[in-house]
Amino acid sequence: MRKITRFLIATLTILFVIFNLINLILIFNSSLPSFIPTTGKGLVGTLSLFVERTPSGNVTIVSPENITYYFNIGEPYIIDLNVSTDFPADFPAVSWWYTVEDLKHSTIAYQDVIFTPNSTVTAVRWSNKLTVHANNSDGSISSKSAVFYVSVPNSPPIISGIPAKIYACEGNYSSYNFNINDVDESRINLDISHKNPFYVTPLTYEGSANFIGTIFSGSLSKINVGDYFETISAIEGQYLIDTKTTNITVIEINNPPVMDEIGVQTIWLNGENSTFYKPVKVSDIEDGDQDSGNFTFNISFLNGPRLFDINNFGVMSFTPNSSNAGVYNISVCVKDKGITNPHANISLCGQNGSGLILCKNFSLTITNENRAPFFKSYYPLSFNFSADGTNGLYFNISKYDADGTAPDAYWSVDNILQQYNSGSLVDEFRYTFGCDAFGSHLINVTITDGLVNKSVQWDVTINLVQCPVPAAVSKGGGGAGGCSERWVSDEWSACQNANKSLASGLLDLNDYNTILKSCLEGGYNDFACGFQIRNSHDISNCNNKKYNIGKPRDIRICYYTQFPTCFDGITNCHDNLCELLVDCGGPCKPCPTCSDNIQNQKEGGIDCGGPCPWKCLEEEKPLIKIFKINYLWLFLIIILLAMIVIIYIKINRIIHYNNKNKLNLSKGDRIFK
Repeated sequence: MRKITRFLIATLTILFVIFNLINLILIFNSSLPSFIPTTGKGLVGTLSLFVERTPSGNVTIVSPENITYYFNIGEPYIIDLNVSTDFPADFPAVSWWYTVEDLKHSTIAYQDVIFTPNSTVTAVRWSNKLTVHANNSDGSISSKSAVFYVSVPNSPPIISGIPAKIYACEGNYSSYNFNINDVDESRINLDISHKNPFYVTPLTYEGSANFIGTIFSGSLSKINVGDYFETISAIEGQYLIDTKTTNITVIEINNPPVMDEIGVQTIWLNGENSTFYKPVKVSDIEDGDQDSGNFTFNISFLNGPRLFDINNFGVMSFTPNSSNAGVYNISVCVKDKGITNPHANISLCGQNGSGLILCKNFSLTITNENRAPFFKSYYPLSFNFSADGTNGLYFNISKYDADGTAPDAYWSVDNILQQYNSGSLVDEFRYTFGCDAFGSHLINVTITDGLVNKSVQWDVTINLVQCPVPAAVSKGGGGAGGCSERWVSDEWSACQNANKSLASGLLDLNDYNTILKSCLEGGYNDFACGFQIRNSHDISNCNNKKYNIGKPRDIRICYYTQFPTCFDGITNCHDNLCELLVDCGGPCKPCPTCSDNIQNQKEGGIDCGGPCPWKCLEEEKPLIKIFKINYLWLFLIIILLAMIVIIYIKINRIIHYNNKNKLNLSKGDRIFK
């Protein structure tokens, strides 16, 4: 028994040593390419050996060939890798590795992958460059490259990141980003139905596998308050589509009241203009004007005694006496009623819907003898000068009133008020005309104490400047800066027949000929030749009417049918909406997609298989891994099997020997007895 135990321990020790030896060999082989670069230079420890060797033979790539390989959607791109060399027959085994370059994206897909001939290589979609390296025992390396193409049918884009509910606020611009995944990296057409006030556009390059789109609007007003059931679509070509639906709620807010400037006021202690009477003008989107009775007014005297009040309709009235002479700084405030039933999520808009307060300050001068205000200084000193329209112009004034009043200042350009200043003795004004405002222009500033006015005026000649064509064009308005146009388009109209429109006078002959030419180029005859129109507008309200930078085309040709329906086999517009694909989307039933939870459009399962960009689980077959055994593995396996056989025979012999000894011992005992 002890012999068997010692033998088993020795056997296990040998197996343990062999197992670790195999691991060391595999580790060495797996790191071989990093020790054998394609230059043929070796690295041993920390000592670099720069030994250049001339390749002893050539590499031939039999497969892949310089052709197109076709795969189904969802399949791995595995291609036979058959290579050979013409190294001399007496050379030992050759080491092989390859690199796959993704030529479409100019990246390395797989680098220095060890392989054995007559195996496989994993490619990437589109253009591949395979470079195979072979290293023989003397350290020389031979390489060969092959370029081939992997073709896969296109699959629909996939929209994600759009929740079932989106909130927007009245008085704000809305913007909500979402994701589009398109494995085909094609140009995608984003759309939304219904349009106005909401639109969609890509934020990043839509010719990539993943990009960002946004749902956006212009400034939302009171008429936009409510719920909008929107369908966002991503369309690739004429047949591939994904859609997502969402409910956008525009939350009503309480808009603050608007109060006109009261301005500096002056009254005399006696005689004409000795009674102060001033109605405050107020307007509010929700509550009307000052005469509606919906406002609460309050008045505060910032210096001196409280001389008078303001009534519920915003009227101040007062007749002073000699003890009231002086200059009074006064604040008038107005509060609206607020919203009766605010939305449950109005806090998202930064308020609770309660009444809002607005205040305006003004000064009141009560005097026995009113003295006129005057300019102490002004700039520019010259009242006539010229400048380029793109230059920013700067003006300033200092003013004085002997009665202690701080005169108000009103700045206007070509008799249009641009800026109002109050409560200061020094005022500044900046203005840019723009590149197309050449010619003579007037800039005027008027100061007043409420009774007497004084003015200064500059006559400015604006030079003609060649206008640039940027995305943002400067416009005037007190130096408001550039304005970036953002064009949006409403839905296309129903297709109209070109011949009938010419006959009715809707089209002139030139427009008709242009449309007919486009129809013929598009394969439509004159009977089916139609056109559609739509309205586009700039939601940034830049008002650059001369340039209309980036404005979309508002007319296109279409296939005309007299009675467009959801069953005519044509992608057309009717019932105030446009179909997304042929007879689906818009006014018709939803288009089948890979995210609608329905097994349709020849899918293998619900939203999987067929044209969808992923395979169904039930379609997947177990992968059968085929191991291509090299000579090293075969040699080690043979040794292991031989040792198992030897161990088995040895154990049997030992058992047989022990059993025989026991039998003989038993016989001997019996004889002895």
